[in-house]
Amino acid sequence: MVELLDSVTPTGKILPALVRTAARAAYYGRTLWLDTTWLGADSPLARQPGGVFEFLDNAIESAAQLEHGLFAPDVAYLVPVVSLDATEDELRRVHLLLEHKDRDIVIRLPHLGRPPHELLRRIDSIMRSTGTRQGRVHAIIDAGFVETVRSSQATAAAETASALSDLLGPATTTLLAGSIPAERTTYATTERDRPEVTLWNEVRHAHANDVNYGDYGVTHPRPPKSDGNARTPDPYLCYTVPGKTVMLRREVEKDDVPADRFTDLVEELVERNDFAGPDYSWGDHELTRCRRIGGKTAGSVPRWVAMATSHHLEHVARRTATDL
Repeated sequence: MVELLDSVTPTGKILPALVRTAARAAYYGRTLWLDTTWLGADSPLARQPGGVFEFLDNAIESAAQLEHGLFAPDVAYLVPVVSLDATEDELRRVHLLLEHKDRDIVIRLPHLGRPPHELLRRIDSIMRSTGTRQGRVHAIIDAGFVETVRSSQATAAAETASALSDLLGPATTTLLAGSIPAERTTYATTERDRPEVTLWNEVRHAHANDVNYGDYGVTHPRPPKSDGNARTPDPYLCYTVPGKTVMLRREVEKDDVPADRFTDLVEELVERNDFAGPDYSWGDHELTRCRRIGGKTAGSVPRWVAMATSHHLEHVARRTATDL
């Protein structure tokens, strides 16, 4: 699932890469889930005629035809992720998207505070408004930021998952949560538990193992708001290991170069026993190259997050429930 932010614009560099990725995924029979939860009403994407989903669907289709000629995939070019509180106008646009090409939809439940019967009533209303049917609607139970696992939280998530299974049939239900804090408060290297894994295991055991795992990777669940002023924070990295996240950070003092301080951080990381090694993922390879002897530097947040995310994705893909 890809979350779209206001920083993604039709004229920027990110959108073309996303469109090419979605077109290539369709060529291999896979469809990206695209989520507009964080898009503001005034964002360039939200203001596109027909709405963001129609705009992106057309862009991906054009990119696919350009790259693959007359190839027409059996899958849709995108699956829309809609909020539980989506407006009727938003749902109408999703309905038109499904009329253009049949596809699944995803409903994102933003919290666990509503009783299951209210959730089911609202989901049933969304299904009617979009013209979807049982088996074609997936659900994401979004637990947000999880500092510790409370029994009441696990119980509520399990009850919601059970109710969703009865309503949605064979479609998937995913529990989404994250434990990366919004702010970094120390320069000491620390290890944090990953309670999202514990929460998922408790829900999975209570719900016959058919709830999928989802997390926010190496970032806080809620994207930060930008004030328009670019800045480079002190170098940091969130590195996923079984059951934990290793948090590394370096202070940038006067006349320091952030990329050099990030190199110091990498030197520490690659000497740890839990470093996965340069061949584990693209991110691990790039981190190794950022050592002093590697000849590469990285001095920006997107680069740090990209390397850590690559490692995280490989970690989750390789692991089992017992050592996630």
